[in-house]
Parts: sequence; C-alpha cells; structure tokens
Amino acid sequence: MHAFRLAHAGVVLTETDHALVIDPGSFTTAEELDAAMRIAPPVAGIVITHEHADHWTPEHVTAIRGVAPQCPIMTTAATASALNAAGVTDVRIVAEGDAIDVGPFALEFYGGRHEVLHSSIPVVDNVGVHVNGTFAYGGDSLVRPPFRADVLGVPIGSPWSNIAQVMDFVLNARAARIYLTHAGMLSSAGLQLFTARVRECLTQNGGELIELPTVSAITEAGASLSELGR
Repeated sequence: MHAFRLAHAGVVLTETDHALVIDPGSFTTAEELDAAMRIAPPVAGIVITHEHADHWTPEHVTAIRGVAPQCPIMTTAATASALNAAGVTDVRIVAEGDAIDVGPFALEFYGGRHEVLHSSIPVVDNVGVHVNGTFAYGGDSLVRPPFRADVLGVPIGSPWSNIAQVMDFVLNARAARIYLTHAGMLSSAGLQLFTARVRECLTQNGGELIELPTVSAITEAGASLSELGR
C-alpha cells in the first residue's frame, strides 16, 4: 500500500490499482484535487471522518464522483445527512466497531466522538479508520486506537488540542511510524516547533516520523508515493 497527502487533513491511499480517498476538505483546492485524481488509480471509496468542512466539501465529493461515479462513501450519520442534502447518494453510515471491505481496502472503524472545541460548541460524531491492518487515521480525535498501528496519522495543529495533548497521544499510541496531519492551521515556524516536540516523543518510544509526499511534490518534483506496506 502507498500514500500521498492532500492539503491539511486529506490523504489518498493506493493498493493494487485502486485508491481510497480520506477527508478531501476545504483546504484542498480544486486544482490540487484534480491533479490528485490524475495521480491516483481509480477510486474505490471515500471515507469522511466527520462533518466539518476542513474534512469534506460537496464540491470535492462531486468531483471525485465525476471520475469514479460508483465509489461508495463511508461516514457518520450527520455527515451522511449533509451529503444527501447536497444530492450525493450511495452513502454508508459507519460507527465504531464497523468493518467494510471496499475494493482491496479492508476498513475497520474506531473512535466515535470529535474532540471538544469549547463547552459552547456541540461535540459531533467522528470515526477513525484502520485500513488493511496497516494505516490508521483518527480524524479529529486523540483517542488512542484500540490496536498498535503500523502507520498512524497524528493531528499536529488544531483549535481543539494543544501540543501537550498531541505528545501524550504519540506516547500512548506507540505506533511504529507516524505522519503529521491537520497542519493547515499552523505557521511554518509553529509546525517546526511542534514537530520537534513530537520527535522527542518518538525518541522515547522508538517510533519513526515519515513524510507523505504532497500532490505538488509528485507532479512538480517527481516524488514517489510513500510505501506503507500491508
């Protein structure tokens, strides 16, 4: 299995000539998504972890469906309602404990709630996904996965966490490899500082920080997709 990332929180996984798109959100431009669809093999499915716009937009879902009209979407009940209201069909509601096979991707869903933004803001449902027993991505949650992930997405910068919580997440999860996601809200200096703190945690637990290539790194610099194993 291989991977590359979209802006902020999005990621594309590829396996045996199929792709899985996770959280194609508003930080990704239409041009970037179009290029991603040219890089990726045919899309077998879309996973949306929760309803917030930085993790999906109707325009991006429609664009993906334009090149892969039969691909199902797996998401929470609230997000499914929003998709249906936007005219998007074939949406499958998933929750913690569910398992679905989509093309060559075996999906196991975990977690269940978004992290608290503020006491005045309702907490929404959120699902993490474990793909082919290798890759785990929790959306907007710092709940430790109920397994030790080989590759784990770590949300490095958000309005619902601080760096101490992120460090605890890395230490408790003890993933073999991590990549940083949800970085679109950080300055370059902030990302550099937070990354250094995460590296300190990895020194303690023996994990490795990997970098997933961006769309532009692939199209402009010839970068290869990251090898994740299976």
